Amino acid sequence: MSQHLSYLMGAEEITDTELKDLNIEIVGKTETGSRKIKIPTEKLPQYLELIKAKLTEGFWNEVVGEKKIIFVFKFKDGSIKELVLSPETEAEIAKLCSELNDEKPEDTANVYKYLSEDDFYHDFVLEHYQDMINR
Repeated sequence: MSQHLSYLMGAEEITDTELKDLNIEIVGKTETGSRKIKIPTEKLPQYLELIKAKLTEGFWNEVVGEKKIIFVFKFKDGSIKELVLSPETEAEIAKLCSELNDEKPEDTANVYKYLSEDDFYHDFVLEHYQDMINR
C-alpha cells in the first residue's frame, strides 16, 4: 500500500479522530502538538480537502509521496494555493516557505534538501529524491 508522509503543523482545528477516520496513521507528536502522519494514497484527496478547510491561516502543509510532493499554502487572508513541487514551481515554493516560516531564502532554495533536513522526512526523501537534493 502506497503512503504519503506529512508533518502536520498549524492544524489545531483538525482532530486526531478526523485523521483516523481517513485511516491516517499518527506516528508521532511533538510537544507543541504537531503530528507526524502517514496518509494512504487512496485517502489523499480527502486529506487535502481537510487541510484546505481547517489549516490555520499563515501556515502550509506538505505531503511527501514517492512520485510527487504537494504543498498547500493557506495565507493570512484565508486564500489557498496548491503547488506540486517540480523544477518549474520550486522557486515559488521556496519563496513562500521562506516568507511564512521567516527563514532566509537560501535556507529553502533547494526545497528537496530543505525537506530532507527534517528527521521525519529524511530517509524517505533521500530514497526517492536524492538526485534532486544533490544537484
